[in-house]
Amino acid sequence: MIKQLKVRMTRIEKYSRFCQSFEGGWANDPDDAGGATMKGVTYARFCEYRRAKGLRKPTLTDLRNITDKEWSEVLRWGFWDVVKADQIKDEWCAYMIVDWCWHGGLGKIKNIQRLIGVKDDGKIGPITLAKLNSYTGKALFDILWRGRENNLKYVATLRNNKKYLNGWLRRLRCIQYGKLITNGGATIQ
Repeated sequence: MIKQLKVRMTRIEKYSRFCQSFEGGWANDPDDAGGATMKGVTYARFCEYRRAKGLRKPTLTDLRNITDKEWSEVLRWGFWDVVKADQIKDEWCAYMIVDWCWHGGLGKIKNIQRLIGVKDDGKIGPITLAKLNSYTGKALFDILWRGRENNLKYVATLRNNKKYLNGWLRRLRCIQYGKLITNGGATIQ
């Protein structure tokens, strides 16, 4: 039986719960371009986070031992705030954008910009934000969803990525307009 979560959560708390449900523990698959990863946080991004906070460069052991607090800070600092998720009017579109960048890297901002017809400079600034907010939520969501699906299928043709495609598409199918479905099947609305 699928349970619905009725707890009042902020947008980032909703997304965090969804994201954590899909992110396992330690991974260092040589076929994965992200390299060493813990709970979805890549070593490269963890190093950037630590540097930005004025902390020493982490070791791989530090990454393996990332705390829940640091994980949440990386999510907010490195993705949520970068894509200006709190300024995107439609929360479901915000989740799609954050998840696309979390899952595929911040370079995916350019894919999003191309989809909505603005200059693909890789930054969500006032022009990109205004364009995102000019859409009705469902219309934008459908554009983003289809664009991400196509991008995942393309990325699967590169390197040895085909083995990841079914999992990537399963995660994408769990981001729906009006709800997020965790890896365990719980619905977040």
